[in-house]
Amino acid sequence: MFKTNNTTKLAIITFFANLYFYNQIGTLYQQSRGLSLFEVSSITSIIIFTVFIGEVPAGVVADRIGRKWSVVIAMAMQALGEWMYLFAKKYYEFVIIAIFAGLGFAFLSGANEALIYDTLSENDKEKKMKKAMGLIGSSYQLAFFIAPLAGGILVTQLTLPEYKKVIFITAVSASFAFLLSFTLKEPDVKYQHAQDGPYTILKSGFFEIRNSPLLKKILLISTFTATFSGLLVSLYQPYFVASDVPIFWIGASLALGGLFAALTQAYAYKLEEAFGKKMALVVLSMFPGLMFILLAVVKIPLVLVPIFVLTYGFSETRNPLLSSYTNVLIGSKNRATVLSLINMVNSLYIAIVVLIVGLIANYSLPIAFLLVGIIIIFATIILRVDKLPAEIQKSNTGIK
Repeated sequence: MFKTNNTTKLAIITFFANLYFYNQIGTLYQQSRGLSLFEVSSITSIIIFTVFIGEVPAGVVADRIGRKWSVVIAMAMQALGEWMYLFAKKYYEFVIIAIFAGLGFAFLSGANEALIYDTLSENDKEKKMKKAMGLIGSSYQLAFFIAPLAGGILVTQLTLPEYKKVIFITAVSASFAFLLSFTLKEPDVKYQHAQDGPYTILKSGFFEIRNSPLLKKILLISTFTATFSGLLVSLYQPYFVASDVPIFWIGASLALGGLFAALTQAYAYKLEEAFGKKMALVVLSMFPGLMFILLAVVKIPLVLVPIFVLTYGFSETRNPLLSSYTNVLIGSKNRATVLSLINMVNSLYIAIVVLIVGLIANYSLPIAFLLVGIIIIFATIILRVDKLPAEIQKSNTGIK
């Protein structure tokens, strides 16, 4: 369809797949369908539990038949889910949609990183992994800037039943991303597991993590310092409404947060160059936790907006750095499976915390935010995130 590299194609696909024009009113829309705040949070947990269950099978598929087709399957799941969302009315219908969304995330999570790294390795450009993942993250967040801003303007002109119009636009965009995924090129990598059974592939990936102390440490850090950006997007809406933030600023806040996040992810490697690997990783891991605590104690509408923008803007900035550290330690034969195993553990932890926080949010949103902030800061300190870059530098592989 168009001649360009896989990284650029994935960035474009990521952009169109994440144009959620209804995101800033998603929780309010579900509440209008009779869902409680706990049920809304439970849907987020169901998505994450589905990711947990689907991660490893999806990683095995990617290592057996190729990364491209995993991305195609992921985009198909997402597009189907968005069209179903357009007609959903009951809680169980939203649950089914959540399962499709979770499967889509599972098929995408390990495959897209593996596809990029293997594409770069074909041309001896592994050093550009941080920049490549920054571009993917930036395109994701750019969509989060444009969609809530455009959607926010639209919803001010619509009544609650008419919000389906912005859901329709989202479904069309997701369908376009699905079509674009067919243009990806499978890297010229010989998959050792092409003829292996799922159990053999899974066992090989598991042993690769078990035998690498650094991979185990990255697994713990990426899991327990998770920044819960999805939970933030779900809960800030009713929190802003209760704090008398105007409806326009609910959408505008997410848009500005998305723009800021796009910039921070695109230039995460520059932040690392400026502050050093150690300081950059520690600050980018801990800062969202501090912002969650501020979000819990501040009640002034005009101050809540910039706090949210900073919280969301820095919530995923460390991801390109962690992705680079992780991929440099993994062999191509197991790459998608190992990444999926790590994401599976992440998903289980996040799903449990989101469910607990969602239950607390039914009674007190500030306490829910406070708990998340404390967890992030405590985990960053206990797991000695500051030592990770130096430990990898001393390893046989090293950071390129």
